[in-house]
Amino acid sequence: MDLTYTLRAADGREYGPVTQVQIVAWAHEGRVSAFSELRRSDMEHWAPTSDFEEFKFLFSTSASLPAADAREITSPPPDPKVDPAAVAQLKSGASWFYWIAALSLINSVVALTGSDWRFIFGLGVTQITDAFASEMGAAGKSIMFVINLIIIGILVLFGYLGAKRQLWAFIVGMVLLALDGIIFLLVRDWLGVAFHAFIIYCLFRGMQACRALQTN
Repeated sequence: MDLTYTLRAADGREYGPVTQVQIVAWAHEGRVSAFSELRRSDMEHWAPTSDFEEFKFLFSTSASLPAADAREITSPPPDPKVDPAAVAQLKSGASWFYWIAALSLINSVVALTGSDWRFIFGLGVTQITDAFASEMGAAGKSIMFVINLIIIGILVLFGYLGAKRQLWAFIVGMVLLALDGIIFLLVRDWLGVAFHAFIIYCLFRGMQACRALQTN
């Protein structure tokens, strides 16, 4: 198996794994210096670029490379294999987890105040817990609100993991949204059913982008 390298920038972000050829290219672009921190795939620790025998030739003369210090890199080095459209589609799909979480949270907060107003969109399961909470005392409402927060927190976690290219987050999210949509189907809330179908479609597109980026 070919050795790969990971670059750690000054802000702590890591870029890679990439090949030796890519590190050489970044060095000639001024993105990697003799002091840049690298970790090879067969190593557990970080070391300066100049400590690697395969890169020492890059810094044998000061005139061979630009003077830029790669320790100041704060944005990812360019990767021609990454499709910007796929990245945008991935983030767009993952963002819908946040939207559903936000709408459901607002509905739960409003229900906690005793108001009948709420968004027509949101999770069906949290609306059920809100309905139960309205029949309980203060302690019961607090318990139901905590349950809703846990459900909403799971959605936020799925959004974060989806944006990090975790394919399973999209798959599990679509399954859970489909199950939640059954609640609206049972009460014949066709607008809610349509909304869930649209969200599942958006998540599916995000999953497709995630799969495409993983194979690159």
